[in-house]
Amino acid sequence: MPRPDDGTDLDDAEARHGLRRAEFIALSSMISATIAISIDTILPAFDEIEESLELEAGSASLTITVFLAAMGLGTLIWGPLADRYGRKPIIQLSLGIFIAGALLSTFATSFTMFLVGRVIWGAAAAGPRVVGLAIIRDCYSGDLMARIMSLTAAVFLIVPILAPGVGEVVLLFGSWRLTTAVAIALALVVVFWLFRLPETLDPANVVPLSARPLIAAARIVVTNRVTATLTLATTFGYAAFFPWLGSSPQIINEIYDRPGQFALLFGLNAAAMSIAIIATERMVKRWATQPVAYGATALAIGISLTYIAAALASDGRPSFWVWFGLASVLTMLNAATTPLLQTLAMEPMGAVAGMASSVTGAIIFIASALLASLVDRAIIDTVTPFGIGFLIFTSLTLVAMLSSGERPRVDA
Repeated sequence: MPRPDDGTDLDDAEARHGLRRAEFIALSSMISATIAISIDTILPAFDEIEESLELEAGSASLTITVFLAAMGLGTLIWGPLADRYGRKPIIQLSLGIFIAGALLSTFATSFTMFLVGRVIWGAAAAGPRVVGLAIIRDCYSGDLMARIMSLTAAVFLIVPILAPGVGEVVLLFGSWRLTTAVAIALALVVVFWLFRLPETLDPANVVPLSARPLIAAARIVVTNRVTATLTLATTFGYAAFFPWLGSSPQIINEIYDRPGQFALLFGLNAAAMSIAIIATERMVKRWATQPVAYGATALAIGISLTYIAAALASDGRPSFWVWFGLASVLTMLNAATTPLLQTLAMEPMGAVAGMASSVTGAIIFIASALLASLVDRAIIDTVTPFGIGFLIFTSLTLVAMLSSGERPRVDA
C-alpha cells in the first residue's frame, strides 16, 4: 500500500499501465530522451553537415532553431488530440511522423530539404513530450507522481551528457547522416515498446476535439499578470541558453580549434547543469522558489558582465578555459532558474493548467528559438556575442520577473 500522502494506489497504477513500475519509468525516460537525442547527437556533426551541404560556417545552428520553434507549435497539436483519441495512438502517430521527418533530414540533398525535415521532426517531437507527461498523470497522482516524474527526469538528464559522445562515435564509422539516424533507431524502439502499454486515458475523461478550450486558456494566460510576465521571463531565459546548443560546436570546433574535444566538453557542461538542477531543488526547500530564482538571475547578470569584460579584453577570444568556465557557470545558473520560472508561471492557472501549459510551451519555444537565432548568427569568429546575448536576455528576464508583482519572500 502507498503512504497516505502518495495519492495513488500502487496496484491501481500498475493495473492502469500494465507494467512494473521500473519498466514504466524506463519507458517514460526513453520517451523523453527522443527529444534530447534529436538535438544533441547531431551537434558534433555540424562541421560535416556544413561541408557536405556547402554552407557557410555556423549555418548548421539553424537546424536547432527550426527544430525548437516547430516543437513549440507541436505542443498545441498533440495535447488536444491525445485528450480526444487516447494517449497510445497519438504518441505512436507522433513518433511515426517524427521518424518520417528524421528520415527526410537523413537523406537530404540540400539544406532546404534538411530544414524541412527538421521542421516535421521538431513538430512531431512535441508529441512524446506532451503525451508522455499525460500518461504519467493518468497513472499516478500526488507525491508518488512527483517521485515518478523526478526519477524520469533523473534518467533524462543523462542523455545530454552521453548523446554528443554517441554522435562522435557514430562519425568514426560513417557520415553525418548516421547521427540523425540514431534518433530514428530510438524512436523505433519506443514505438514497439509502447505496444506493451495499454491505453491509459479513462473514457470518462475523453475531451471533445475543439479549439475553444485552447483559445480560452490562451486568453487566461495573456490576461493573468503573473502567468503572462513569468512566461515572458521564461522565454528570455531559454533565449539566453539556446545559443549554447546552436553555437557551442562552432565555438569549440572552429574558434578554439578543439574538434576532438566537443563531446567531452559538452558532456561536462551537461553534468554541471544537472548538478545545478539538483542543488536548486534543495535550495528551494530551504529558501523557497522566488528568492532562489531572483538570486540566480541576478548572479547570472553579474557573471555575464564578467564574461563580456574578459571577451572584450582579448579581442573576442579569451583563453579557452576562461571562456568555458564562465559559459558553464552561466548555463548552470540558467538551468537552475528557468524551471522555477515555469513553475511560478503556472501556479495561478488552476483547472486550466493542462491547456495553459500547451499555450505557454508554444510561446516559450517559438519565441526563444527565434530570439536565440539572432545570437547564433553573430557568432562567427568571436565569443563576445554569446555573452552580450546572455546579458540582454537575462536582464530582460529580471525585468519581466519584477513586472509580475511577485517579490522574493524567504519562508521561515
